[in-house]
Amino acid sequence: MEQPLYSVIIPVYNSEGTLAELCERVIAFFARRGEPVEILMVNDGSADGSWAMIGEICHRYPGQVTGIDLARNFGQHKALLCGLKNSRGQYAITMDDDLQYHPEDIQGLIECQQAAQADVVYGVSQRKKHNLIRNWGSLLVAWIFRKYAHMPRKGSSFKLISRHIIDQVKDYNHPYVFLDEVLGWYSRKTSYAVVRHEDRRTGVSGYNSLRLIRYTIQILFSYTTLPLQMITWLGLLSFFVCLGIIIYFIYMKYTYGAELGFTALIVSIFMSTGLILFCIGIIGEYLSRLFIIQTDKPIFIVKETIR
Repeated sequence: MEQPLYSVIIPVYNSEGTLAELCERVIAFFARRGEPVEILMVNDGSADGSWAMIGEICHRYPGQVTGIDLARNFGQHKALLCGLKNSRGQYAITMDDDLQYHPEDIQGLIECQQAAQADVVYGVSQRKKHNLIRNWGSLLVAWIFRKYAHMPRKGSSFKLISRHIIDQVKDYNHPYVFLDEVLGWYSRKTSYAVVRHEDRRTGVSGYNSLRLIRYTIQILFSYTTLPLQMITWLGLLSFFVCLGIIIYFIYMKYTYGAELGFTALIVSIFMSTGLILFCIGIIGEYLSRLFIIQTDKPIFIVKETIR
């Protein structure tokens, strides 16, 4: 196969029913443009028949589709990193496996990149077809990372990445990968293209509410110092609260002769002890990450590859 201009990377998790149509539409889109393309489908520990379906698609489109089977579920961003590491195109396009984004909207990403000469182009929609709580949660997380890290103004799993950026991030070896943040470190120019976002056709998202919260906490500890800043502000707040209580009881003592009392003592002890334990827990999270990093474990393991 000739050198592809574009590599389309699709992390796959329990999406057996949409993969065939997704690949067919991607290949048809680039055939209309007359440009070579490779598709890399990274199976991230699916429990359904996704890997068998990927095998069928690879045999249906030899030389155009590559299937990579990870040894277990490592997470979407690590699967994307695996795809970037194995990509050959001058540009990589990442997209989900559920057809919520239209493959035909790749046109908008390409045109935006060519017009702006951008390093990274994100496909953003006016409103994602998720539930209200998830949309609000995404906005909150995006605000935190814009303020305390290097994440771009808007993020999306549907994006185009230039080769010089791919070469800088493909060997990133952090146990808690958050690709949008890493791209923000190296990208000098980021652009945005408006795309469509539809309701999920089949199945359910691999990110339930609990998993999203847990993942958000992981990346907060891994890519920001916000929790450590919280310790500073909580300590300062605790100081002023305790100072206010001390002033109040001194005033009561010398004005009315009131005793400090057992209740006030217990409340003060429990408040200070709880704050200390909370702060130690945050510091422990950072120390645990340093321990995990120094073990140098592989961030993903490839079980099988079909070309």
